[in-house]
Amino acid sequence: MDVSVKDLRTYARCPLEWFWERRAGLMRPQTIAALVPAAIRAGLAFFYGGHANDLPASVGLVWQDWCEGWGEASLARDLAEYAIGRAKILNLFATGHVHRPDGGRYAVPEMTNEYRTRMHEAGLTHRGHKLDEFARTHKLLPSDEDDRPGSAMGDAFAKSMASAERVAPDLPARDVVLGWQVPFQVDLGIGVHLTGAADLVVQAANDPSGVVLEVHDFEELTWIRAGLAGRDLRVIAASLAQPMPSLDRSEGAVTWERVGQVSFRHWPTGQAFTFRETNSGHLAGLVAAIARGMRHHVVIPRAVTGYDDCRPCVYREHCWEGANWDTLPLIDEGMLGYASDLHNVTQRIQQALGSERPESGRMLTALHELDEALQLAGAPTDQADLLSAVRHGLEEMDRNEL
Repeated sequence: MDVSVKDLRTYARCPLEWFWERRAGLMRPQTIAALVPAAIRAGLAFFYGGHANDLPASVGLVWQDWCEGWGEASLARDLAEYAIGRAKILNLFATGHVHRPDGGRYAVPEMTNEYRTRMHEAGLTHRGHKLDEFARTHKLLPSDEDDRPGSAMGDAFAKSMASAERVAPDLPARDVVLGWQVPFQVDLGIGVHLTGAADLVVQAANDPSGVVLEVHDFEELTWIRAGLAGRDLRVIAASLAQPMPSLDRSEGAVTWERVGQVSFRHWPTGQAFTFRETNSGHLAGLVAAIARGMRHHVVIPRAVTGYDDCRPCVYREHCWEGANWDTLPLIDEGMLGYASDLHNVTQRIQQALGSERPESGRMLTALHELDEALQLAGAPTDQADLLSAVRHGLEEMDRNEL
């Protein structure tokens, strides 16, 4: 069984989110929030590919290309002007010129009335609404997005540029970076193969056969600790990573014999942590549990712990909009999975039997009777019930022949 690290994290976060994308086949919508990591990762490819002098310029080129692709090249200038004005206001909070009544600093300036007032006075609220209206027409922003003092799209641009400027001085040099977004695999020895991608592969110092793999995180957290980063599934998987087997062994192929260390880079804060050892047992145990859940179609909505966990989910409307939440219990994802598996098995058997041999007619009739018996049994999942249904189907066929 092959499982991607991305699917592993999605299932751990909410099995129902994984179900909508992987079982129901609903394409994951593009969102404003997803533009930040997408812009930075594309900017890294531009920078390390030698297409720009520095990372901020590379990220700016990415946004410029997007704006041209959206048919609005001038939007790049509007985004840049919004970001400059927003940075000036946030700098007043960062330097203490704007503070709490007791003299303390605001933890999240964007949530304050002072920030809202200054954004409005600077004309950035009006400019931001125009940017977000453009985003809505291009289906980058939901129509019911909460009102904000600025712009969701403008903030995404500003955050990606600020992150690039913050992290750029600490990035590895071009001449030691072997590749970016490099796929890898992990064999855990439990019948499951993990697949993933390293954000950067860096040549290890004094070790021609070793590499440093970088894991980049973009989650909006006000702080991050080494212990939390060390337990990240992506970090553990990267520490065990092996190059993907490929028929192409050209000079451009990125390979390695061992991972010397893993660097976890948190872009919103600029913090980075390095790990030489990780808890592989933690990963193996979690993968084994999640793989069983995937195989047996175990799907429990995250919303049982509260709506707050659902707010940023791109599939939120399928669970919450209209009467969806009331009708959600009527959808038995496990039964749907079992029914789909059984149908696929029946189809494969029918194709294998064909119709040229005399015994094929008898077997096809038996399969037809089995299908009817399973439907009458309510698509049983228990092994005893399933065998009983099979026996009933075959006995019914024999009686019909007498």
